[in-house]
Parts: sequence; C-alpha cells; structure tokens
Amino acid sequence: MYLIDANIFLEVELGQKKGEPARKLLKRFENGELSGYISDFHIDAIVIVMENYDKTGKEIAIFLSSLLKYSGLSIIEISLSSKINTTKIMDMYDLDFDDALICQCMKERNLKMLISYDTHFDKIDFIERITPDKLI
Repeated sequence: MYLIDANIFLEVELGQKKGEPARKLLKRFENGELSGYISDFHIDAIVIVMENYDKTGKEIAIFLSSLLKYSGLSIIEISLSSKINTTKIMDMYDLDFDDALICQCMKERNLKMLISYDTHFDKIDFIERITPDKLI
C-alpha cells in the first residue's frame, strides 16, 4: 500500500512536465492494479491549487468526480487529534503542516511507501519515497 502525495495529482491536473508518468501511475490506481491512500486534506489542497491556477468549477468537479472511479484508492478522513499530532512532526522534522500531515497519516496506517516528487521526505527515517517513474 502507498500514500499518494497531492503533487502527483497536480502534475496531471495542471499539465506539468512530470504529468505523463504521473498519469500512467494514477491509471494503475484507477484500475485497481495498485492500492493506496490520499487524505481528504490533500484533496482539498489539490482543489485550492487548481483554483489558484484559474481552473473552473467544472474542471474541479471533473477532478473530484474522477476520484470516485479509482478502485485502488481510499480516502483518509483526518481527525482533529491527528492534526494536533501532526504539529509534533512539524517540529521534529522541520516540515510544513502539509508534509507533516502526510507523515502522520503514514504512521497511523503503518505505511512505508510514499509516492511523491517532494524530496523533503527523503530525510524522514520511516518513509521510503518513490516517484511514479519507478512504478510504471
């Protein structure tokens, strides 16, 4: 099982340079070939970034609706206590809240593998970061 960082979806949604490998990887989650998680917080973060890039409500709705088709993707609902615990990880590893929350989610579900382009995670001892290129 994997946790998927928001930047994987954003590469696709914003048509960025790493979008094609990210798209191929996400297709494997959609088809159920791979299983993993994303948090509701990170879905909201994706939507906010899409909005900042002038994506329309319709485009955002299409993205959100597409998540329902992912047979290999589960959405983690973040509790307030998890968010409070996240603040300890922020200080411990010098991370922003967004990245620390990924760490917290992984700890709570005993996950080791994170799919992300964010190299900040390379300094976290209990996480192995992998990029889409390695999984497609």
